Amino acid sequence: STPAPRYPPDALRAGTSGEVQVEFTVAVDGSVSAARVVRADPPRVFDREALNAVRRWRFEPVPGPVTTRRTINFSPGQ
Repeated sequence: STPAPRYPPDALRAGTSGEVQVEFTVAVDGSVSAARVVRADPPRVFDREALNAVRRWRFEPVPGPVTTRRTINFSPGQ
């Protein structure tokens, strides 16, 4: 389950789009830990909402922890 992040209201009003690359670890139970922003464009606009969303994500259980990266796109038209 990978719920979409909330669009920051100020960015939405301004019509700002961007993307955030997040690195995180999927634990053996499928939960997410150690989420951090690797790259953000523009910086610090979407970081908080991207991290909040990733921390809510849930995956199938895995035999051992897996660290991965995902890019989350923010576009006001989505």
